[in-house]
Amino acid sequence: MTLKLHHLNASRSQRIVWLLLELGVPHEIVHHTRDQATRRGPADLAKVHPLGKSPLLEDDAVVIAETGAIAEYLLAKFDTVHALHPKPDSPDFPRYLEWLHSAEGAVFLPGLLALYTGMAGVTEGPVAHMIAAEREKAASYIEAHLSKHTYFAGAAFSAADCLMGFQIAMTGAQGGLANRPATKAWLDKVTARPAYQAMLAVGV
Repeated sequence: MTLKLHHLNASRSQRIVWLLLELGVPHEIVHHTRDQATRRGPADLAKVHPLGKSPLLEDDAVVIAETGAIAEYLLAKFDTVHALHPKPDSPDFPRYLEWLHSAEGAVFLPGLLALYTGMAGVTEGPVAHMIAAEREKAASYIEAHLSKHTYFAGAAFSAADCLMGFQIAMTGAQGGLANRPATKAWLDKVTARPAYQAMLAVGV
């Protein structure tokens, strides 16, 4: 059975589309569209997994949620030569692992909170200022890291770059990289990759 990825438009599932294309694994994309009024995913996603979120990966009878878990599953099963993830005994492995999960963790959360509070009209006040400060801290941390490393895991492109790409591309589209030259250089480099361009053609 071909892998089936449930892909929601304007969502983080594009990270897994990109990773599948980098891996060259045969797969089927099941497209889902957000409700125009609520901006939430459609009810049919909940028929695949109780949380009704995307991405969701189906592999025969197995259904996997959570972006990081899906990435680790795909890499363990299909990247046996470690082309897109360092071996555990590699000096790059701890760095790779941190950034793979930062894409859904502490580095990503301030941007998500800013999106939700912005939708609620909360743009001023202590909470909004705290979120803005956390976003700045995360962006500065990323810039400092990419000033020292070509890619997130080190000298070689990895799945960590696929997962971090969503957040940074969104920041760039909002004009947030004007004073982040290392981050901007990284983004220009990875978005020129054939698999990234193919991901755009799938639809984001």
